[in-house]
Amino acid sequence: MIPLFLPSQVQAMDARAFERGVDPAALMDLAAGHLARGVLRVADRRHGLRVALVCGKGNNGGDGIAAARHLAARGASPTVVLVTAPEELGDDAARELVAWRRQAGRVVVATDGSAIGAALVGADVAVDCLLGTGATGEPRGVYGIAVAALNGFDGPVVACDIPTGVDGATGRVPGVAVDAQLTVTLGAHKRGLWLPPGAELVGELVLGEIGVQDGQDAPAARVLEPADLPRVAPVAAARAHKRSRGVVTVYAGAPGTAGAAILCARAALAGGAGLVTVATPQAVAPIVAGAVPEAMTLGLPDDVDGIIDAIGSAMERADVLAMGPGLGLAPGTQHAVRRLVATVERPIVLDADGLNAFRDHRDQIGAHACEALVMTPHAQELGRLTGLSGHGVHARRADLAAEKAAEWGATVVAKGPGTVIAAPDGRVWINATGSPALATGGTGDVLTGVTAALVAQQPGPPSVAAAVHLHGLAGDLAGRAVSIRATTAGTVIEHLGAAALERGI
Repeated sequence: MIPLFLPSQVQAMDARAFERGVDPAALMDLAAGHLARGVLRVADRRHGLRVALVCGKGNNGGDGIAAARHLAARGASPTVVLVTAPEELGDDAARELVAWRRQAGRVVVATDGSAIGAALVGADVAVDCLLGTGATGEPRGVYGIAVAALNGFDGPVVACDIPTGVDGATGRVPGVAVDAQLTVTLGAHKRGLWLPPGAELVGELVLGEIGVQDGQDAPAARVLEPADLPRVAPVAAARAHKRSRGVVTVYAGAPGTAGAAILCARAALAGGAGLVTVATPQAVAPIVAGAVPEAMTLGLPDDVDGIIDAIGSAMERADVLAMGPGLGLAPGTQHAVRRLVATVERPIVLDADGLNAFRDHRDQIGAHACEALVMTPHAQELGRLTGLSGHGVHARRADLAAEKAAEWGATVVAKGPGTVIAAPDGRVWINATGSPALATGGTGDVLTGVTAALVAQQPGPPSVAAAVHLHGLAGDLAGRAVSIRATTAGTVIEHLGAAALERGI
């Protein structure tokens, strides 16, 4: 798994390295070497390669100035473009400027838009060395002007550590920000580089190891890599039978929304569940049975006690209960959901109208009886459960999901681009799969089914993270196969098998 850290954690790593006697100049030289290699990575040649390194006054600028030396040693023709007067440089950047000038390196001081634009003319590659991960808020003054100039550059742009204007902790972009083709992040991966909208400006992301990670900081989040999937979602054993592969009960659907129950059941089966039973109103059961012959159906009575008794009996033979898709907002149904959450001891995956049952009963979430509660809200649903606006949720979702996971004793899946999965024990994952192909009705029902299948096979938050990864990859494959415009929830289900095969599970 890729560990992600907050900028403050990485700054603390640097400080501890200096306390251990690491020379700041040596550390900057290491960083500069990685940055120079990143520049050459996006270029089509070395000798004569014209590189404009646009540098601010801090250490990010110092990395850029030092990288000019590395590029020159490799046959490139770099120019250091300072957006501040040389006497305003920090100590480390000033030291690097002296070394660069000592070897007759080219320096341009450009403190307005026309001068910065002129300095970029003729360059093959531009490098953003304006502001590092310690910066927050919108780039202002000459820094904002420089960002606009870099975004107007007609060649590739490489970002040093993080694209200027992206918040390294949250991924927020409060104003203008550099849109990079490649980002060379230094020392450790920063969480904000993986969270949209900032993640959309990073381009290709590479890590420049400089030896500062010392194991003293717990990652703020992690990202599952393809090789992690067989460990967190193991392949069925050779002697597996249908019950050992996981038994899922789905409480979903209502007149007019049978499709949600159908999609959830199909996804649970495609996710590897050995047996699936769909508990749904009597009028809906025949529709589900006809659409998903591999699943069993349980026609439910109209009264709440009857619903509770029927699903309770089904759960005596099941490993997980998935609730919510298409259930509707009828008071009796919502009451049944709350009672089931309060009484069922098996793992529960709660989505859609299952979540809505608690929007006016938030204090009851933490009183669940199940050994593992998984909640899968999108931004608006999480907002309703926390009393925040959708915008506030999106901006804070990495921290908010972790906070609520601990409060509710649940694994919270904050859905959206860069879905955040937070466990009650403090572990957090950010999902790196998925595309706009998933922005279509019913894909949330698919995620509920896949999550239920994997949790039934191996309960625990890592299985939830694996389900989100697999679901996102199936969306990626579906989008490539039929085009993003034509992808439906059904085509995502059809690509779950290919996604599992690609990940070796």
